[in-house]
Amino acid sequence: MDLLADVLHQSGLQRRILNQRVFDVPTALAFPCDKSFGFHVVTQGEAYIHTPEHDAPIALRKGDVAMMARGCDHVVSTSAAVPKHIVQMADAAALARAPDAAGAPLLALVSGAYQVWNTPVHPFFAELPRWYVLRADEMERFDQVELAIDMLAAETARPEVGSDTVTQSLLDIIFTQLIRKIIAQRHATPQTWSHALQNAQIKSALELMHGDCAYEWTLDELARRVGLSRAGFAQKFKTSLGAPPLHYLTTLRVQKAMELLARTDDKIEAVSFAVGYKDPFSFSKVFKKLTGMPPKEFRLRDRRDKTSAWRFQ
Repeated sequence: MDLLADVLHQSGLQRRILNQRVFDVPTALAFPCDKSFGFHVVTQGEAYIHTPEHDAPIALRKGDVAMMARGCDHVVSTSAAVPKHIVQMADAAALARAPDAAGAPLLALVSGAYQVWNTPVHPFFAELPRWYVLRADEMERFDQVELAIDMLAAETARPEVGSDTVTQSLLDIIFTQLIRKIIAQRHATPQTWSHALQNAQIKSALELMHGDCAYEWTLDELARRVGLSRAGFAQKFKTSLGAPPLHYLTTLRVQKAMELLARTDDKIEAVSFAVGYKDPFSFSKVFKKLTGMPPKEFRLRDRRDKTSAWRFQ
């Protein structure tokens, strides 16, 4: 199975095209993204990303991509110094280029946002860097990201019928390829989810648990299914991932429960059964330990949050 797709799905990932922004005059645009992660692609000109955690702005040139892998409010501007006037996202329509505008713009930027509203408990998200920058000159020739960026630049420069569909597909390709590159960088770091994917037996165990987290998995059965002794499997799993197998299973169950509580109206008891707990009290105890609140409170807060203008639906 596709482990990454399952992790992202259970986290409640939603996506949104933020459209191409064309800057003809020095400008700064605020991105309220404390609940999102996503990226900016520079298709023309230069951009500067100003964040609270960087003393100097992140400079981007044509073909560069900056991925915000954790939520962070930030500003994108056409200069290293932030202009006094910052355009808010609600007023971004004012940046639309005049139909008769001639010449290359100061900056053309295409952005995609991928929102995970409720803080995930899966360990993969803790591995993601706050910012990941991929330079155009660092990409190999015919790199899939480079090819997708070239197609994205052409599509947004000359929109045609179906452009929204094509643009979203290209953004999804760039997003997935960037995550792949981050995982590849983390492969050598022990006790991470990315590192665990490199071991065929541990990856098989992950696929078994992801495939049916409600099943009553035991250490013995998991070890047998992947061809290891009980002790050998337990040691190899913890060395690779940094947590015991059944602890990881608990995390998977809680992550899936979060998705069910947010997406369905199923009763708490039904949700607990769906993720492998026969006793709703035990489920609530484990859920609160990992998320900081009981399932009922989590659902009530999630429903209130759905009225937020910044939440993707």
